[in-house]
Amino acid sequence: MKKVLSLAIAAALVAPAAAMADATIFGKAHFIVENVDTTASTGATSVDAWGVDSIHSRIGVKGSEDLGNGLKALYHFEFKVNQDSGSGLGDRNQFIGLSGGFGTALLGTHDTPMKMSQGKFDQFGDLPNGDIANVMPGDDRVDNVIAYVSPAMGGLTFVGALVSGERADLELDGLADHVSLAGLYSNGPIFASLAYNTYDLGTAVDADPSLLRGTFIWNGGMWQAGVMFNSLDLDLPGVDDPDSIGLSGNVKVGPGKIKLQYLMGDSPRAGVADLVSGFTPNVAINLPVSSPENEVTQISFGYEQALSKRTTWHAGYTTYEEDQSGKEVDALFAGLIHNF
Repeated sequence: MKKVLSLAIAAALVAPAAAMADATIFGKAHFIVENVDTTASTGATSVDAWGVDSIHSRIGVKGSEDLGNGLKALYHFEFKVNQDSGSGLGDRNQFIGLSGGFGTALLGTHDTPMKMSQGKFDQFGDLPNGDIANVMPGDDRVDNVIAYVSPAMGGLTFVGALVSGERADLELDGLADHVSLAGLYSNGPIFASLAYNTYDLGTAVDADPSLLRGTFIWNGGMWQAGVMFNSLDLDLPGVDDPDSIGLSGNVKVGPGKIKLQYLMGDSPRAGVADLVSGFTPNVAINLPVSSPENEVTQISFGYEQALSKRTTWHAGYTTYEEDQSGKEVDALFAGLIHNF
């Protein structure tokens, strides 16, 4: 009887493990110590402050099920962990989908194809002072996504996403209120992409903005160099359309690498955010539409070194400036990253 009971208990313990055999728990812990010196506008008193911040630390579970005939069901649930503030979890990519010879189809919350099209261009991604999103619109993660990723064909992959606005009060009630498309080419040392977004703002404002982005990266093994160009058509009468350009790169030095990044653009704050809350290009209104020319410059440099396959330390400096508003930010940071 004891033997039968032992076998039953063992079976009960093994069964859930077998059911979860294709499930993977993953995550990233990323903390920095940062000093930020901010001058809000010309003539304003600067604020110099130290802090410890969690930089998009995250945890998630992902997996798949073989459905036969080359078809798989996929799931991915990822959450931002606000480790330094204790304020709980935030949403990141969360979706379910099917994958096969036709490619991959997804439903849920996901980075737009335009955001995916940046590849490894951003040398200071996720950092509040340094990320390309401070200057360049288009790095969006959106809900209500129907997405498709084609199979790779000679290094070329096509990605498309339809996004429902789910704002019937603004006549944003279709499946394609926001459309994001991208073509990505990766072969040897070359990565190149072209992405295009369209935005329907419904009855909130009489405009249909669009955004075009091109990226080119060359990886030379011991070094990498990239260029990115963004052009945002606001479709607003009397408002100049913001353009932006970025250069980035890194060079391996000893056990680590030196990273550099230069971004310049016509103010990302000459856009249309806040007109349709939660469903806009990644830009914000800060200046009157009659005076949108507020050129932004952001320069970052830093050093990064892997301590193991999963742990990295890095340090760097970013300076950010808006020429019309007079806003200036200087940030110095050092931090630790652990992936699991």
